Amino acid sequence: MKVTEQIDAMRALGTDPIQKLVTPRMIATAVMLPLLTIVADFLGLIGGWVIARLSIGLTTSQYWTSAYQALEYNDITQGLLKPFVFAFMVSLVGCFYGLRTTGGTQGVGHATTQAVVVSSVWIFVITSLLTRIFVNLH
Repeated sequence: MKVTEQIDAMRALGTDPIQKLVTPRMIATAVMLPLLTIVADFLGLIGGWVIARLSIGLTTSQYWTSAYQALEYNDITQGLLKPFVFAFMVSLVGCFYGLRTTGGTQGVGHATTQAVVVSSVWIFVITSLLTRIFVNLH
């Protein structure tokens, strides 16, 4: 939208592009990434149950009991807090680079690459900080 000057048109019409473009993306990402994490965790548990049942021969109750006993509140807290924080960070970085894009289709590709690299680095940094915080709390 930046390259095709749609954002400039929004500003000319008196509309705030941050409110109309960035805010909905941040809210949607902050809601959906934790939900996707829950779905992925559930599918991982189902996959573990299938493998444990077929290859190891565990009964269903043995698997689910041991999975439940291995789970701690700290795991649940980290498992839901980190995706929420990552969602804000990824959407913020993506919107930042998206709103600064110039140079046509090459500029869009370059901005996308920069956003992915910066988001990946921030994920490593935030993961290490949050993990250190949770380890010290435990």
